Amino acid sequence: MSAISERVVSVPITRLHLGAAALCAVGFGLDLMEISVSNALSAVFSTPPNLVSPSELSWLLTSVYIGAVLGAPALGSLADRAGVQRVLTVALLWLGLTSLLAAARSNPVWFGCFRLLSGIALGAYPPLMVAYLTTITPNRYRGLLLFWVCGFAYLAPPLALFLIRWLTPIRPFGIEGWRWSFALAGLAALVVGAAFSRLPESTFWLAARGRNALAAKTSFSFERSRPVRLLDRFISQTRIGNGPAVFSEPASVGGRRRFAPPFTFVVLLYFLQPWAMLAFPLLTGPMLLRRGYDLNHTLLYVAVATFGPALSTFATGFWVDRMPRRSSLIACCVVLLVALTAFFATSQSWILMASVLAFAAGVAVYTPIMTMYGAEILPVPVRASSTAIAWAGNRLAAVLVPLLILPLIARTGPIALSLEVASALLVTMAVIGVNMPARAAPRRACIEDG
Repeated sequence: MSAISERVVSVPITRLHLGAAALCAVGFGLDLMEISVSNALSAVFSTPPNLVSPSELSWLLTSVYIGAVLGAPALGSLADRAGVQRVLTVALLWLGLTSLLAAARSNPVWFGCFRLLSGIALGAYPPLMVAYLTTITPNRYRGLLLFWVCGFAYLAPPLALFLIRWLTPIRPFGIEGWRWSFALAGLAALVVGAAFSRLPESTFWLAARGRNALAAKTSFSFERSRPVRLLDRFISQTRIGNGPAVFSEPASVGGRRRFAPPFTFVVLLYFLQPWAMLAFPLLTGPMLLRRGYDLNHTLLYVAVATFGPALSTFATGFWVDRMPRRSSLIACCVVLLVALTAFFATSQSWILMASVLAFAAGVAVYTPIMTMYGAEILPVPVRASSTAIAWAGNRLAAVLVPLLILPLIARTGPIALSLEVASALLVTMAVIGVNMPARAAPRRACIEDG
């Protein structure tokens, strides 16, 4: 196990790594697209000829999240036993099939059922993808690769919405524009799932399951792949002694006793994220309208915010592995607090736009660091199931936020939103701070990531 692990953490980034990352990015883009298309569906099914009742619309919009809450722990547990790469393949093929079925049915009940089935794969894909990438990527490239995967994936939702807007009046072959988005996503998921089946399984997972011969063979497949030296120019490698360069905190940190074990800490971190980082973007538009901005300017601010995630993740990828994960998370929370304060403390248009953009960028940086660190501190044998269960808690919070926050804002006004988001950010910083080791852990490579 020690010899295999040393080979994994010391190998340079190769074309095989980049190929796996590219497939993960496409799959994650499809995941984000299918989740974000709910915004378009709410408009499609609120107007003739697809007008449905409020109860049916509620079912259509929430069914995918119900599936996500159920699917994440189920497929995560399966991944611990059958392998992360294998379950990711099944999830993508399942998503392709259910998306094609959703595109073929217009009945609201059946459409909602197929969306629920799609949600099983959609809820499990993000944590399993992170678990897979953290166990196949060399430590010093891990943050860069994950951030670029997220950056490319963040481009998918706006492209999907523009596609629906473009195809709606055209109706190619008499098929409605929103159906084309599901049909194309389904076909793409089937293709990516088939390609994913050709990727190697995680070396760490194979070794943890006692399949050392296959683990050594998988490690050799990465070693014999052609290295990509270009990335080395962007990463300053710090070495201690003769060990490999590692910029992230090791999974076993020294210092005082933490108040929560790693799994509890990860669940708390994941559950708190939507209360701060979903509530504000969700209500930015209504808050601007309340402050006297017309619909055109409000939509402009919201549209500008969509560029923040992709730009910030591409830029942050170059330095994310040079800072401890926890310090990066706290820094992101500080940026979000500053952006939140600027939004509610001023009425100048350029400051408002900058604060909305900064908040979106901060969320886009915080989330992959959070998921990457959550995966890194959990043991490999249970990493997939643990992160998937934590992600199910995150999806549950994402359902609760609009249900609880919207009525609160309607009764008390914008001040309630600012206090709720600020409180959630401060609690998040406190949870991270209390679990911080008393002294910086030595920067050394871990034989096994958790």
